[in-house]
Amino acid sequence: MRVALLGFFALVLSQFVAAARAADAVRAVRIWPSPDYTRITLESRQPIRHNLLVVKNPERIVLDLQDVEYASLQQEIADKVRATDPHVSSLRAGRYMPGVVRLVLDLKQEVKPQIFMLKPVGDYGHRLVLDLYPIEPPDPLMALLEKPGQPAASAGPTPGAARSDSPASPSAVASAEAQKPGPLEASQPQVFRLVTIALDAGHGGEDPGARGRGGSREKEVTLTIARKLKSIIDAEPNMRAVLTRDADYYLPLRMRVEKARRVKADLFVSIHADAFVRPHARGSSVFALSERGATSAAARWLAKRENDADLIGGVNLDVKDRYLAQTLLDLSQTATIQDSLKLARAVLSEIGGVNSLHKENVEQAGFAVLKAPDIPSILVETAFISNPDEERRLNDAGYQDKMAHAIFKGIKGYFARNPPLSRSTVATLQ
Repeated sequence: MRVALLGFFALVLSQFVAAARAADAVRAVRIWPSPDYTRITLESRQPIRHNLLVVKNPERIVLDLQDVEYASLQQEIADKVRATDPHVSSLRAGRYMPGVVRLVLDLKQEVKPQIFMLKPVGDYGHRLVLDLYPIEPPDPLMALLEKPGQPAASAGPTPGAARSDSPASPSAVASAEAQKPGPLEASQPQVFRLVTIALDAGHGGEDPGARGRGGSREKEVTLTIARKLKSIIDAEPNMRAVLTRDADYYLPLRMRVEKARRVKADLFVSIHADAFVRPHARGSSVFALSERGATSAAARWLAKRENDADLIGGVNLDVKDRYLAQTLLDLSQTATIQDSLKLARAVLSEIGGVNSLHKENVEQAGFAVLKAPDIPSILVETAFISNPDEERRLNDAGYQDKMAHAIFKGIKGYFARNPPLSRSTVATLQ
């Protein structure tokens, strides 16, 4: 009997040892907070088997992870939650049962979780992704209140009362139309209503974009230039800018388009920093959408690289995108693409005075981020971050300012020849 018991305990011990050896170390835990959603990513060598529970009173998310090394997880989650995270207050882990580690997320508010796996891509191994969406999504129209010097941004609304000075209100529009037009030449058509420009800083969060030899990351350069451009636009009478992202987090391509449409943007400008396998490639470029294929092999290659951002940034492919299907249907209409080409030419002519042009003409390809059916949309490659000289320029504040001003001059030039149509509201939700 004693021998049998010893044999049994030896078997159990061997199983525990085997389980410990089989446990997969967590390579990294990354948290990307934003008003839109908070993303938690667990990276490992092998796919992580998991089970998710939503717990109430207080609000928590419980994630049971099978065959994960506890020590590595405990180390990776330390000091990862920021005080400014709108959704997560803390992370804690513990051994739940043999072979299972429990990760608990203490929440600041009720959320809608989405969890999915991503296969290895680029520098990443297997990733378990948990997205926490607020029950009430943030209203992108609130970004319109951020323009300095506007009465609408100076005070909050009275609870339960409509804002008479809101940018979306008829009185605000009437007031804006009564303003003195901006400093356009007297012979040019003038804009008599608030114009909204959606500015899209490419990449972000899990997706760093292209990387320079000096360590620069495209996602940081694009956000810096987008913020500078927003400041310039916001200082212009009758114009406002809205950023699709204003921090380091990834926003799926369809959500960038969706944000622009929700604020009824007049234009959509996506800002990027180009890259190529050889460091000698240089120059700035402007792209528009194409219905009939790319205008060059290089444009086709670039569009594929930019569209692959969703694979790197991480998109839940189980969520069906009816919006995109409708967008593709609407693209049979070519009027928006023609306006996009006019805008692209106006911007290209201006940025040519700041940097050499990679191509003298506007190119076209199937960029997913340019597929708003009713908003003229362009993609600006500000320079080649893969070129050491241009990488240095992209990190220079003076060059960033010049590029932002050049894009702005192109936008104004476009509106001087193509005044926006009047409408009863500046922006309304669909």
